[in-house]
Amino acid sequence: MTHEHDDTQKESRSSLSSQNQAEASRAHKSLIYELFVLGELLDGPRHGYQLREILSRLLGPFRQISWGILYPLIRQLEHEGLIASEGESRSSEREKAAASGRVRKRYAITASGKQRFSALMEEQGDYHAEYRELFIIKLNNFDYLSAQQQLNILWQYQGFLQTEDLYLNGGQQRVLTNPHLLDQHREHILRIIRFRQGGIRGEMLWIEEQIQRLETETEEAF
Repeated sequence: MTHEHDDTQKESRSSLSSQNQAEASRAHKSLIYELFVLGELLDGPRHGYQLREILSRLLGPFRQISWGILYPLIRQLEHEGLIASEGESRSSEREKAAASGRVRKRYAITASGKQRFSALMEEQGDYHAEYRELFIIKLNNFDYLSAQQQLNILWQYQGFLQTEDLYLNGGQQRVLTNPHLLDQHREHILRIIRFRQGGIRGEMLWIEEQIQRLETETEEAF
């Protein structure tokens, strides 16, 4: 009975951990999408379908945001006063909407939305599985930041990459010194680690180049 009780507790803890991770992931993605919407609306009013198309181009062909996520988010941002819906300004657009039976709204950012955008851009938070996507969204909005603000974000992402690299280095060392691994298994695991290290170190090199460029420009400005 004791062993069965222990196993049940372990399964319960594992289930709770998985649920917590899933909830944290959803929360991170929600903030990423919120930042994306606010940043895009700084460029001017957009329709919902335009926002979806732009995000798909930004994150790549295999990452599509569903309408079931995007439109509830837009409604939430509108309810919070961060964005506001606009009427169509062109008669041709109104005619198209009437013909399709749908009223297409355009959304614009508000003053509160601009403040929220700035806060999200400057917020570092903890590193997480979606941090790379968060960085891509922030990078897409660099035009609205000062050189120092850009440097801060680049330094933050550099720290994220260094954390990943240290983790892989530790894993590589454990694999190399593990006497219980068969050579063929050892080589298989090392191949995966080296593959991941190659991508991370390529990003680190790019980040370092951007930091050096900005630091040089900042020094020259003074």
